[in-house]
Amino acid sequence: MSRRDTRFNTPAEMLVRFIFAARYLLFFGGLFMMISALHAGSIYEAAQALIFFAGMGAGHWWLKSRGKLEECDRALEVMFGGGVTPDENDGLEALLQRRERLEERRGKPGFNPWEVQALRREINDYVREHPEASRDIEGRW
Repeated sequence: MSRRDTRFNTPAEMLVRFIFAARYLLFFGGLFMMISALHAGSIYEAAQALIFFAGMGAGHWWLKSRGKLEECDRALEVMFGGGVTPDENDGLEALLQRRERLEERRGKPGFNPWEVQALRREINDYVREHPEASRDIEGRW
């Protein structure tokens, strides 16, 4: 992996994105071919449409077997939804508010600094899993 590659720019991740997008192209191509085959009464075009649909199904199976289908669907929803889904934003905000409450108790009896450190790790893990969630929160904390 070169220095320019990131987690979202690796060849494996680009292949996942290509196959995810190809599924839609194969679906619409197959749909167009099927309509055309029905209109013209051509078995040859109907067979081509079935091949397109089979390619779409194979891409769907490949993504699902590697556990990437849900991740791609969620990313697409976030992209067209205009940002972070509400439950992700609430999750990060809840963690940050919990950290604030712990920091307010700093210096008082019974304060556990390791609890703050564990919560910081939890926030860090959350932001790594949901990088889009940190964009809306950035600058507020």
